[in-house]
Amino acid sequence: MTKPKTVQTFVGGYSSAGIKSENQDAFAALLPSAAEATAKGITLAVADGLSSATKGAEAAQLAVTQFINDYYATSETWSTNKSAAKVLKGLNQWLYSQGYSKNHSNSQWLTTFSALILKSNTGYIFHVGDTRVTKFSNNRCIAITRDHNRRELNQNTVLTRALGADNRLKVDVHQVELSRGDIYLLTCDGVHDFVNDQDLSSFLTSIDENCTSKQLEDISKKITQHAINNGSKDNVTCLIAYIKETPHHSLLEIERGLTHKVFPPPLKAGMKIDEYEVKRVVHQSTRSHLYIVEDKNDLNKIKILKAPSVNFSEDVIYIQGFIREGWIGQRVSHANIMAIEPEKSPSKFLYHICEYIEGQTLTEWMHDNPNPTIAQVRDIINQIITALRVFQRAELVHRDLKPDNIMINQYNQIKLIDYGTVFVASLDENQHTIKEPVPQGSLNYIAPETLLHLTSDYKSDLFSLGVICYEMLTGELPFKPMKRAEVTFDHYSQWQYRSLSQHKNTYPVWLDLALQKATEADPSKRFQAFSEFQAELAKPNLNAIIEYKKLPLIKRNPVAFWQGLSGLLFICLVFALIK
Repeated sequence: MTKPKTVQTFVGGYSSAGIKSENQDAFAALLPSAAEATAKGITLAVADGLSSATKGAEAAQLAVTQFINDYYATSETWSTNKSAAKVLKGLNQWLYSQGYSKNHSNSQWLTTFSALILKSNTGYIFHVGDTRVTKFSNNRCIAITRDHNRRELNQNTVLTRALGADNRLKVDVHQVELSRGDIYLLTCDGVHDFVNDQDLSSFLTSIDENCTSKQLEDISKKITQHAINNGSKDNVTCLIAYIKETPHHSLLEIERGLTHKVFPPPLKAGMKIDEYEVKRVVHQSTRSHLYIVEDKNDLNKIKILKAPSVNFSEDVIYIQGFIREGWIGQRVSHANIMAIEPEKSPSKFLYHICEYIEGQTLTEWMHDNPNPTIAQVRDIINQIITALRVFQRAELVHRDLKPDNIMINQYNQIKLIDYGTVFVASLDENQHTIKEPVPQGSLNYIAPETLLHLTSDYKSDLFSLGVICYEMLTGELPFKPMKRAEVTFDHYSQWQYRSLSQHKNTYPVWLDLALQKATEADPSKRFQAFSEFQAELAKPNLNAIIEYKKLPLIKRNPVAFWQGLSGLLFICLVFALIK
């Protein structure tokens, strides 16, 4: 049987006021479309409004509904943790602010909160307060979250953390591996304080793969009633999720999913593919083909059709990257990033329709401008940084930043292109993607941490950007060029920066220091933000210059040191011969 692409689950819950007159608890769950479930997962949440708060019930209801609504509104490229953290931070700030607004000066919007997001084969848990997430597996109940409360000397329990209580929110985050048959419960303290594990197990053992959401709702109701019978004087809420199946795809299943589309054959002017007619061949290489095409439904606009090369028709890593490029291009919109159109109608062929960019690659620009001014280089680098910041905010890492993947149009505007190797945080969490077994990127531009450890983040793109900046100024690379057969580095110390002065003596020291820090092999010693690099390209860092001047000559300019030492030894040798 073929595994599903997303986790399959049944959800059911029940909540009541219990013996109280008002129910200040709330719960919600959303089983989204298959596409949303792949990118964002299935979400469950429970909240318990504080009875001491004037707006406890409203805070609980708002917390569960707003969390789910806003979570699915976050970028599809964001990781689960980033998406949930952003939403919870905003939600907490709003709840906290209500006690200080003019219209609600006497209001307190306080609630405890727990959420469970089921994505691929992982459960992501976010917890504040004394609601609880419990896992039932192999006839055992395991509390995953820890209640945020303490017992006073008078034996009263005091809550120590809640949404809306402090503008600086601290959320407990957990990750659990999902397995078929697992059961997860989200409960308020009115339930789990009055139902022991043994009794809870007796209710849950009847749940199996043939269960329905209605049955889970009925069991939730029995659990809450049992809590009331055991003396609970609080509201009672129980939400249950049964994991029916997880998407542990085999490699064969993943490959089959990637290779269902046909690679177009090499095309010529006049040939047609779907609604597009080829007007001119722009570029054909061993990796991809680019054509200027005319869209019969949009005759006034020049477009580029990018097709994969048939040389890679059986390379699933390449195909995955090509498909990922189209997915990203339809979700990231910016003037400095090449746009890719959404697929208008299903096609049996694999290709992208891209924005037409009239211009040249940065490689060609450097050939035409061998001696650019610092101002020219700075302008190009600033535009690239603007694009990379868009990637960073979307939790994307380009991983193949190089001059050939940067276009400059006739107005000197840059465009990032060819982002099939981009790392996507949200997709990396799924089980239906193939993990790349080798570093992604181009030799001499790839970040050392990627080459050595297969890791990358925005600082990896910053390293590549530093290399490009250095190359624009000198026509050379900041490190001794490597050939693929010579990649034997196993430590950061093996990347030895070559000063700008080795190639040109006209550039100031502050520029050399900025490039040296941007291209630090060890990412912890690199600039920690694009803005830092941008600032030091615009204005000399006087402190860095002072520290630089304190260094011995061998550190400041090893070439000059060894040249001077060689000259001195030569003079000594001459004197020795004369004597």
